[in-house]
Amino acid sequence: MTSTVVHKSFLKSTAGERLLGFAAASVFSVTYYLAPAWILCAVVLAAFRPFDRLTLVVAGPVFVSLLLPSSIAANVGKRVLRSYPFQQIPKYFAYEEYHEFSDDDVGKAIHISGDRFVFACHPHGVFPFVATCAMLSTLGAPSDTGVSRYEHGQPSEDTPTAVASVLLRIPILKEITGMFGIIDASSDVLANRLKRGSFALYVGGLVEIFLSSRERETVVLRRRKGFIKLALQSGAKIVPVYLFGNTTCLSALTSGPLAALSRKFGVSLTLFWGRWGLPLPRPVKLVYARGRPIDLPHIPNPTQADIDKWHLHYCDKLLTLFDAYKSKNPDYANKTLDIAG
Repeated sequence: MTSTVVHKSFLKSTAGERLLGFAAASVFSVTYYLAPAWILCAVVLAAFRPFDRLTLVVAGPVFVSLLLPSSIAANVGKRVLRSYPFQQIPKYFAYEEYHEFSDDDVGKAIHISGDRFVFACHPHGVFPFVATCAMLSTLGAPSDTGVSRYEHGQPSEDTPTAVASVLLRIPILKEITGMFGIIDASSDVLANRLKRGSFALYVGGLVEIFLSSRERETVVLRRRKGFIKLALQSGAKIVPVYLFGNTTCLSALTSGPLAALSRKFGVSLTLFWGRWGLPLPRPVKLVYARGRPIDLPHIPNPTQADIDKWHLHYCDKLLTLFDAYKSKNPDYANKTLDIAG
């Protein structure tokens, strides 16, 4: 059933709060933009001027990042995300959430009933600012709501986000993504995760950057069936999540050698831009919509027919979720959702 209730809303704000939120959000996009060039400069300087002071300044943070375990980024990240400047990010985007499966329902299902979930998120976007706002709103929620007790439903220690293996190894970027709690998206890691917990997954991955735009909404799903197989094998439930605004706050160059490298390595190496033509997020509305869990049968050895059947069912549920909530974001009111390969 479509929810008409706004479960979290950040429409009320001052100009100062929005400005601070803009500055904090820009930290993510600017770092994401500059990191590849920073790493390249560090490698060149280390190769040709290894004992120069400039090399120490430029390459030092990169090599420190290589040595740091991911757990440090997650622990420090939560403190950073709870800080006042970063808590203003949802206000900059006039962020709202709609739940057909409430935070309390998710928390009770995970921590009391022992249910396991795959939170299937769409689309990816250059940087997932909608999911960022979701986690910020969870971390900043007052304890009497029950949200902070569970810290569920968004990327966190309870529900990490699965990312491409390469992102776990790239200096600087692994610290930025690591702030949100991440795990390797390989099938073995995810299967093991579902034995004891839940995770969030961007089903279409980075390739969606090159198929969507401010005018067109496309998710890569038609041949992405691995998450369905995992859910069937483990008995986990799938929760569809649509992130309205991930493709409108930043635009990306969709052709050329940098775009080809991005597709090949599964990380954003392409040029992107937003406000004022710079790598700064536009002040567009962001909306998070979470559907009801899809109960799949537990089939330890599913056939291809089993996988195809439940994949088709999932696609129908995602289209329904998109159509039910697109009117909540003015940029999506007249859009249709295209499901690509």
